[in-house]
Amino acid sequence: MLYSIIDAALGEVYGFKPALHKTIVNGTKMVVNENELRLVNNDIEEAARTLQGVVMSQAEVVNEIKRLERNE
Repeated sequence: MLYSIIDAALGEVYGFKPALHKTIVNGTKMVVNENELRLVNNDIEEAARTLQGVVMSQAEVVNEIKRLERNE
C-alpha cells in the first residue's frame, strides 16, 4: 500500500475528512492511502501533486511523520 501526506484543507475540498485520517502539523496535513488518491485521479502521483503531497511507502510516511512532529 502506498500513501501520501497531503494538505488537509485541499483534502477537504476533495471530500476527505480530517477526523477520519491521521493528521499532523496541528491538523494542517493528513495521511491518505493510494485508494483515496485514486478518487482524485487514477494516476496516484498526479493526485498526490494535486493535493500538495508525494506518494510514499508506509516506512517513508512513518519517517516523515516523525520528522514533522519533531519540528512542531
